[in-house]
Amino acid sequence: MGQPPFPPPPGAPLGMPPKRSNGALIAALVGGGLVVIILIAIVVVALAGGGKTPEQLLTAAAAKIDAARVVSYKGSVSGGGDTLNGELSVTKGARASGQVSWNGDDVTLLSADGKLYVKADGTYWKRQTLSANEPYFLGSGPQWGKLGTSKLTLDFKDLTPGTLASKLRQAARYKPKATETTVSGRKAKRISGVLGGTFYLSDSDDPELLRYESTLPRVSADITTRSGGDASSEISEMRTRAGELKDSFDASVRPMVAEYAKGLCQTNSSSCRVRGKVRMLSSSAESVKVEVRFRLTAGSSTGRDLGNCTTDVTLRGSEGVWAECRVSGGAWSSWSRSGSRSYYQNADFKVSGASDSEIQSLQNGLSQE
Repeated sequence: MGQPPFPPPPGAPLGMPPKRSNGALIAALVGGGLVVIILIAIVVVALAGGGKTPEQLLTAAAAKIDAARVVSYKGSVSGGGDTLNGELSVTKGARASGQVSWNGDDVTLLSADGKLYVKADGTYWKRQTLSANEPYFLGSGPQWGKLGTSKLTLDFKDLTPGTLASKLRQAARYKPKATETTVSGRKAKRISGVLGGTFYLSDSDDPELLRYESTLPRVSADITTRSGGDASSEISEMRTRAGELKDSFDASVRPMVAEYAKGLCQTNSSSCRVRGKVRMLSSSAESVKVEVRFRLTAGSSTGRDLGNCTTDVTLRGSEGVWAECRVSGGAWSSWSRSGSRSYYQNADFKVSGASDSEIQSLQNGLSQE
């Protein structure tokens, strides 16, 4: 029988050393496993909460905004020489509306289907119509008028939900860096230096674009994406504004009287027949309804008012259309019996801003957004 590898201490029984228990080892392993499991859980929770990479934030926000029907900008949007400050909403189809300050003028704007309408006060419209006389149809409150699309050098296609989503996806491809910040009290990630823009994204499980700043077009605005009922309410407001265009006028069209018929008025008469050939300064392929207001004044264009009358004509192309109506009343009757013979014929115009069919078309287009 061989000797044990280690002699027992004095007084101890002879034999093999006792087996070491695996219980402690198992407990240690289990304990270590518990620690590992807990650590993994903590990491998973951190990543799911606010630990998304900048690329993940941008991609997720792009998907959300791409599904929106409307995106609203609260701040400043500029293009060319024009700046809009305030709140502006833009649909997927690049229709836009909002109450804004346009280069310092407070207006309500509606842009849709290649047409631009503005609701503003008389002071604004006096500048836009460039009339020698104050437009007779301007009231004391704000009114809707149509402007040429070249008046606004800002393309709303650059501000649609789809365009913003595309910019977010493009930015994600550049592996950008992000810094922590807040937007209106919300925890956010700021991603800048990409494609000339800066994106502020909510740092959450469901990231969204909170703010956008760019150089082309120039944008510095908080962003709200609208879907479902929220978007329906915004589009309904646009449809209501389109319905208000029934009494609007077109400030972009310039009619004129090419010639007046002569010898139609007599002395000692109770009325005067006025007839003039009306045409537009520039040719138009579309029919344009024009309200013509003839005025008679004594002696000169700034002389005593002798009365007025109105009539409607429809213009198309460059050819003129004869318009006529009859001025009557005490002022003319008294003047015609005074022995005076010199009077002056004047004309003012109100060009219709939108026909019933055009309004219906605008509203139908908005309903399809």
